[in-house]
Amino acid sequence: MKYFYLFFLLVFLSTNYVFAQLSDLHYLPPLKQGSNNQAIQQQAVYLSTPETTAFNVDVYLGTNTTAIATLSISKTSPAVYNLSNGDNNVTLVTNANTGIVLNSSGLRFESPSGNEFYVNYRGISGSQAASLTSKGRAAMGTRFKWGGVPNLGTHVSKSNTVGIMATENNTTINLTGYDPNCVFRLGNDPDGITADSYQITLNANESFVFEAYMGNSFSIAQSQGWIGASIVSDKNIVISNGSLNYGRQANSSNRDAGIDQPVPENRLGKEYVFVRGNGGSGGETEFPIIIGTQNNTAIYVNGSATPIATINNGDYFEIPSSFYSSNSVGANMFVTTSKDAYAYQCIAGSSAIYTQGLNFVAPVNCLLPDIMDNIPDITNVAGTTLSGGVTIIASTSTPDANIQVTDGTGPITLPSSTSVAGTTLWKTYYVPGLTGDVSVESTGPIAVGFIGFNGARGIAGYFSGFDTVPDVELQVSGGGCLPSADVEVVDPNFDNYQWFENGNLIVGANSATYTPSQAGDYYVRVTKGGCTYDSQPLTAYYCDPDIVLNKDADQNIVYDGDTVTFTITVETLGINPVTNLVLTDVLPSGLELLSSSVSKGAFSYPNWNVGNMNPGDLETLILVTKAGLENIYISSANYTNTVTNSQDQIDTNITTDDPSETITVNMVNPTSVITNRRITYRIKRN
Repeated sequence: MKYFYLFFLLVFLSTNYVFAQLSDLHYLPPLKQGSNNQAIQQQAVYLSTPETTAFNVDVYLGTNTTAIATLSISKTSPAVYNLSNGDNNVTLVTNANTGIVLNSSGLRFESPSGNEFYVNYRGISGSQAASLTSKGRAAMGTRFKWGGVPNLGTHVSKSNTVGIMATENNTTINLTGYDPNCVFRLGNDPDGITADSYQITLNANESFVFEAYMGNSFSIAQSQGWIGASIVSDKNIVISNGSLNYGRQANSSNRDAGIDQPVPENRLGKEYVFVRGNGGSGGETEFPIIIGTQNNTAIYVNGSATPIATINNGDYFEIPSSFYSSNSVGANMFVTTSKDAYAYQCIAGSSAIYTQGLNFVAPVNCLLPDIMDNIPDITNVAGTTLSGGVTIIASTSTPDANIQVTDGTGPITLPSSTSVAGTTLWKTYYVPGLTGDVSVESTGPIAVGFIGFNGARGIAGYFSGFDTVPDVELQVSGGGCLPSADVEVVDPNFDNYQWFENGNLIVGANSATYTPSQAGDYYVRVTKGGCTYDSQPLTAYYCDPDIVLNKDADQNIVYDGDTVTFTITVETLGINPVTNLVLTDVLPSGLELLSSSVSKGAFSYPNWNVGNMNPGDLETLILVTKAGLENIYISSANYTNTVTNSQDQIDTNITTDDPSETITVNMVNPTSVITNRRITYRIKRN
């Protein structure tokens, strides 16, 4: 009989929601650029609001309890908070202040009256520019992924960064899940932090900045090994992340800046619409990146029934630019995921490869706000003028005439919309050439972003989404262990229900209660008033240890001398941690080990010492081998490679393992034919 315990995250049903990044409280954690002034020199924070009556916003630095400035803002009078240039140790820190706890860095903007406003940070240098939009209270949470774009090429100022700011005292934060070869700056030492995980403790409004510095050398670990790393805390924190600078051409010094502020994992979604910027037809600077928060997350593009990729927790996938509806600015792409995922967008201000920016993109849903009021002084970046344009995602049920764009010159004529392949719910627009304060109003849900450029400097920002939709609270009844336990909706006042297991629809599971039959991830999709909402997932674990092995080969039929790459994964589906786990893979005589890499622990042939694993953990071993025939007198041979596991606990093997792969090795056919020839020599006699 199979018994398992259900772990779940309780979230409470709410009928209130807030608009976009509007909030009465905003945090801007500090970040790190590779070299002073190389990514950002001049910088400023732009505050705006739809409120017609002016109100005050207090600005706090670090742990200061006294405001360092007070700004008055209204709809017609946005405010600008100017910052000192470059590494001011407020928004950008020096080498010495990287990798340590900071109490005089990072900004907090708060309205004593509770009025809501936007906060948009913009920075610029001689050839780079960047924008970051604060997500307000929606940015506060306890589980995040470090996000951004793979940083290619070489340049001394290229670095990847994440800034963390605590909101409560005695907050413990753990950074895990990055490439074991990835190192981080500690003061003047760019590889001073080498541990495979890192823990810090912060008090309220203290900050900590990580930098994965690249310099003018390239490594996969520094380029992208930090993407998808987990940032988990026991109390609410806020993070900002990205790269200052990053390049999109290997072996090139091309670069620009790209940063943004994400929301925690419990505010993500499964449906995203991306609108293309001005990047060139090659697509190097125009693509979405999806980062998984759960194992076995399938990614679908433009309504396809076949996933373009399936990723695990902490993995990422870069969707090729060719999936946009065209190579023109304003083209779109529809992406869905089987489980909640982070969505970032590399987007360019012009066709030049060094004008890219970064947007953290909100999922689309029918409770997106119907107004974005406003983006202040859209062409102004800390005193430098860039071109200004907005992208709009709108509901197809909203007539074009009901969508109004206004800038400093007055109402703007809306261009024709572009339909979105794979969905009938959304359409998109691109509106260039805007100036002054820009607002977008609609009678239906919208999401708004902006892009711009000036010479080599490109910029992008995203001003909509992350509204709070009704959450669906789940609970376990019947004792907590199957077969007597059920999963049920606490407040079953919805029109329809549909349960999902591991992202797949469960046929016939259409009531407010469901009884799972095996370990996995479960959520329910409910419908109310024509809108659908998903609960946060719960994970079911077996009471007894269940260690799942899986082995895949990149090819099963090869020739003598070919390479074969094996991917071995191990996952634990038991309620309790697994200790001293070791996987053993003794290669058959027809396979020779060339190289190996692991996501955790250490590999010393034939043993992979994984160590300890927590419920739901999934780790990976990659083995690159060379295939060869043992006997030169045979033309073909089969070799079976099997992995086994040992640990302190007894593996109940409730879930069927797939630990073996068979490789057929064939003799290489000769490419030329050699024949015997008879040669006659004539001897000349004297």
